[in-house]
Amino acid sequence: MKSYETLIDKHEGDTAFVLGAGTSLHGLNLSPIYDHVVISVNSSFILMPWQQGDPEKRFWISNDSAVRGWSYWQDVKKSNATKIVRDSWEKYYDEIPDFLIFSPRSTGHGIIMPHEKALAYSSSIPSGIDLAIQMGCKKIFLLGVDHYFSGRRSHFWEYYPKKFQPIPVKTILPPFFMQQHIFDINKKTYDALKRFADYKDAEIYNCNPLSKVRPFKRIKYDDALDIIKHLV
Repeated sequence: MKSYETLIDKHEGDTAFVLGAGTSLHGLNLSPIYDHVVISVNSSFILMPWQQGDPEKRFWISNDSAVRGWSYWQDVKKSNATKIVRDSWEKYYDEIPDFLIFSPRSTGHGIIMPHEKALAYSSSIPSGIDLAIQMGCKKIFLLGVDHYFSGRRSHFWEYYPKKFQPIPVKTILPPFFMQQHIFDINKKTYDALKRFADYKDAEIYNCNPLSKVRPFKRIKYDDALDIIKHLV
């Protein structure tokens, strides 16, 4: 499998949106972001019309090979996007020969070596943020990066009618305590990514003022849209 390294500096100076899968994504009109780099993570894939926009700016990334057990997996494989997965997926090469591959950073969750050719790996969202920074994006907006539960919901699609929700065909949604454990691990990684972004002169905005992810400036989605309107 080819390395993700072919993407380094590919979008120098561009604006990127990294889509998690938190409940704050529910009800957002995403059409204003289609002209920019979009990195979808795991199930946020189902939010994007993959035939719209420049295919060179469309990315899907995952650490978790369990997504192969979800109903949207076949659509991921067929989508008009660059797909990037962790090297633990190499055993599935026959399914994903055209995917790019990355190795996890060697320094754990709290330290990022700026010149290492690897991605943060505590979960798929940090991988997506790391990718956006390494591609050279200077303004990076996070959507659905909440790290909290809304009632019993943790994903935007849990608001959908049952018939429109993705179905775990061969896997299950991790229980709440496992999701919370990942949230806790991610905290150190986000601190490290903030320092990496500063080093690369990139700005990261979390477009949910209520998000539990604190290192990045938290703004409203409408404020993000106002910022991109004024970009040259």
